[in-house]
Amino acid sequence: MSFKRSRDLILGVVMLLVSGLYLFFALQIKTRPVLTPAYAGAQRMPVLLGILLAFLSVICIVQGIRKMKSTRGAKEAAGEKGGVMPTLQTFAVIIAYILLMDPLGFILSTVLYLFVQMLVLAPKEKRNYLLFALTAVVFTAIVFVAFRVGFQQLLPRGVIESLLGF
Repeated sequence: MSFKRSRDLILGVVMLLVSGLYLFFALQIKTRPVLTPAYAGAQRMPVLLGILLAFLSVICIVQGIRKMKSTRGAKEAAGEKGGVMPTLQTFAVIIAYILLMDPLGFILSTVLYLFVQMLVLAPKEKRNYLLFALTAVVFTAIVFVAFRVGFQQLLPRGVIESLLGF
């Protein structure tokens, strides 16, 4: 059994364990019942994301098992390109995002994260810097408004939030 043929299965199992740990901690989040309506508790989104992660992990496990059973899986694994580098770069970008969230705030750190992550994942010949920047700014704005207005949840403040008065 080669690593290339079994990596979906391994990834699925690891992510299922991570989602279980994530759900455990998400359920520990305390809400302020006086200030927060029942439908918009602080647990709502983290629990939904944890369930989604667990569901996708199970799908990944099933695909990994199917790939291992099929003879076609060996041919696909032999012909696959890529490698470990994009994965390591993704982890580095996520760690940088986490570290920059406090000093830069949600808006600036999320725009930077999304832009750099798109650069990491896009093939060099298909990189469109303007589209990536526009996508990062628009998506961040939508998420910011959704959390501040829709969910009435505070996000980490930074330079831009201070200038805008949020």
